[in-house]
Amino acid sequence: MNTIRTLFCLATRHQRGLTLVEMMVALVLGLILAAGMIQLFIGTKQTYRFYDALSRIQENGRFALDSMANDIRMADQRPLNTPPLANAVAPNGTSVNNNDDITVIWQLGNVIPPNQTRAYSIRPRFAGGVAPTCATAGTSLYLDFNDGRGAQELVEGVEAMQIRYGVCNVANGVINSPANYVAAAAVANWNLVCSVRIDLLMVSLEDRVVTQPQVIFFPPYTNNVWPVNDRCLRQAFSKTVAIRRRMP
Repeated sequence: MNTIRTLFCLATRHQRGLTLVEMMVALVLGLILAAGMIQLFIGTKQTYRFYDALSRIQENGRFALDSMANDIRMADQRPLNTPPLANAVAPNGTSVNNNDDITVIWQLGNVIPPNQTRAYSIRPRFAGGVAPTCATAGTSLYLDFNDGRGAQELVEGVEAMQIRYGVCNVANGVINSPANYVAAAAVANWNLVCSVRIDLLMVSLEDRVVTQPQVIFFPPYTNNVWPVNDRCLRQAFSKTVAIRRRMP
């Protein structure tokens, strides 16, 4: 019994708590662990914001190109033995910020009204909803059916759009390719436009998605550097569409 009591007294006598050095070491280790967890959380959140913005840009860009391409292919479609439609593909002059726009018209035989019109343009973003934190995301792609409803917002986050028209050569009254892509002001005969090249510059709705301003070439196949002074995410899209009615 005395031996057990002696051992117990010795054990309790050595357990006098932690020293100041031990407490400081434990505190430093805790701070390092907390800092690592915070850094991991911030990095994960930033990665999520980047890929979320990228996926939205790619989805909107593809949807905008596909919608415009489907309508542009139909330009100047009409019943047989009828003359070409006037201005079946041409700009409409409704865009803002020096962006391009386009209107396409085709004709269906027994449909009322026979002329089907689609007008695409860049206009200020719809005021409803949450305002974007990216200052240059204030414009959207609009679609106007010209049936009295007015232009409807189709895709948001379209910073710029450029339309170039492929003017084909004429030989023996038949329009032949290859086409020479020019701006609207350089088109002398709109009936010779046989294809259209669409360039879109999409931008994220949120700022501070990338760590530094991007170097963007727009149109993407040129050496023109698009002015960027923010940390919004951007991606350029391009598509060439043939007008079926005017191809050889």
